[in-house]
Amino acid sequence: MIISIKDAVEGMVLAENIYSSDGIPLLEKGAILKNIYIENLKKNDIKNICIENESFNKISVEGMIKCAINKEAIIIAKKIIDKLPFSQDENIKEIIVIKEKIIDELLGEKEILKNILNIKTIDNHIFDHCVNVSVISVIIGKSLGYNKEELIRLGKGAMLHDIGKISIPLEILNKPGKLTKEEYEIVKKHTTFGYEILNKISGIDEELANISLSHHERYDGYGYPNNLKAGEIHEFSRIVAISDVYDALTSDRVYRNKIKNEEAVEYLFNMKWKQFDGNIVDKFIESVASYSIGRKVILNTGERGIVAEENKGVPTRPIVKINYDQYNNEIKKPYYIDLLENKSIIIENTFN
Repeated sequence: MIISIKDAVEGMVLAENIYSSDGIPLLEKGAILKNIYIENLKKNDIKNICIENESFNKISVEGMIKCAINKEAIIIAKKIIDKLPFSQDENIKEIIVIKEKIIDELLGEKEILKNILNIKTIDNHIFDHCVNVSVISVIIGKSLGYNKEELIRLGKGAMLHDIGKISIPLEILNKPGKLTKEEYEIVKKHTTFGYEILNKISGIDEELANISLSHHERYDGYGYPNNLKAGEIHEFSRIVAISDVYDALTSDRVYRNKIKNEEAVEYLFNMKWKQFDGNIVDKFIESVASYSIGRKVILNTGERGIVAEENKGVPTRPIVKINYDQYNNEIKKPYYIDLLENKSIIIENTFN
């Protein structure tokens, strides 16, 4: 049976040898496909493969769905990492490996798989958001010194933080305009709905279910649903709260356009000890948005330069030595701009 390489999944058995365009053997007849083999075949521009009919029939529909979701989640995970152009020294490969482990464990639970499928059916943007929040949370957890087991637990809970939205009417979730007070109260219930859903799943414990319940609590006690504050909020939920808002701000929504990464980071920084745990915000910024001395940057004015000095305690607003004007002309006498004193000027990007 000949199938497209796009439809190949783990467990299928090859019915014929596969060769590269140069005649080099890639896989032999009888080989059992693994994800690493499939990716290698794609890299070698193999379009179609011949598999044994029996192996195709043995691959369950559920298995194919799991494989498809896994692939999609990893693609989304890589995109969110790429969206952090100013991140430094992050072990990206390790983050992706951990993300794969998180997805594998989640999809191993039939009830969780069913709920993730429900999310994708209702709104694929919510699925993307859940993956993004999970990745960002793992990056923050790593900066806080979490071990691999803790990172996987955090990532699983973060992936399911918005599961309660499957119980919110679609016309409210996708409303392009401002929500009414009544509609907003309905949306807020996704936290308790999610907690109730997750509490019924054997593979999810109280600590992880609590992320869904508490990710909209605020450090100052003015969040929902229980007005918890500071240490009353589990650290996992305090981490996911930051990841949730950062991804929401930097992604397009039906009711508003996204803002720039740097503007989102500024928002997080300004909401330290109000909406968010300030220590965790600092760790997040340190991981993905700190500008080390010598870093080449582009300002929103179009001017280019290098970070000359850091402003202590405000890593997003260093002092920049300007070497090129807004027209990319080299400046004979460079000058300095202190971003802490010039609030309207921000770093828009970095370059090599």
